[in-house]
Amino acid sequence: MSHNYARLFYHFVWATWERTPLLTGEVEAKAYAVIRSQSAAMNIKVLAIGGIADHVHVLVSMPAVRDLPLFIKSVKGVSSRTLNQIYGKPTWNFKWQGRYGAITVSPSHMGKLTRYILNQKQHHADGTLWPSCEQIEDD
Repeated sequence: MSHNYARLFYHFVWATWERTPLLTGEVEAKAYAVIRSQSAAMNIKVLAIGGIADHVHVLVSMPAVRDLPLFIKSVKGVSSRTLNQIYGKPTWNFKWQGRYGAITVSPSHMGKLTRYILNQKQHHADGTLWPSCEQIEDD
């Protein structure tokens, strides 16, 4: 019996509201854990996650039948709600920007992109950014 198979790789990047640097320490760790958990609940495997205080990069493997905007809406919504439930107070509110960037990734580039995502803090510190991987929208 033959069947179809498709597994696609995507690199997503999105930012905090107004690029407010909220993704630090415990908040960053919790945000990444929630993104991983919500992705798994949608049968989407997070291969790499990293970022700096004002944005996140996520490399995923997902079935072709998944709806990209629905995935992003779900992951961003659940993570925002969770962070606000845990850390929210009158002087602290977590929110993501509405925009995001999504780039398809060739399997042959997975290793290099994974290293780039996992080393985001260093790339931003020393200016070794890949502009095409940092875009959240077309300029």
